[in-house]
Amino acid sequence: MDCHVIQPDLVPYHFAELEDDARRSVETHLTECPACLRDFIALKRAMEISDERPSPAAKARLQEAVTREIAAATPRRSRVAWSWWERPLAAAFASAAVVAAIMMVQTLATSHGAPPHGAVQAHVPD
Repeated sequence: MDCHVIQPDLVPYHFAELEDDARRSVETHLTECPACLRDFIALKRAMEISDERPSPAAKARLQEAVTREIAAATPRRSRVAWSWWERPLAAAFASAAVVAAIMMVQTLATSHGAPPHGAVQAHVPD
């Protein structure tokens, strides 16, 4: 394979976006061509140390695309659509459960059968 054919595939190869046949061709060529290998290494270094960040518009498009992909991959029945009143109700039940647990632990710790707080003392023989 010629160098001019491999050059456009270096970025997709870096991001593992090539089909198996094209990936094998690039790998074979990189092992045989020191110039393309140097170009590939330079490309990788440039991508890794670049200070450039995606624009806010690009970030928004990426976030929308990821959201669509996740929504498409999630089965319809497993998606939970909360009504406006369900979220506060769930938070109230969770809070009530935490308060009940705290009260139960306090009651058990201070009940008649619980050991006193100062009961653990070393017995010193006279």
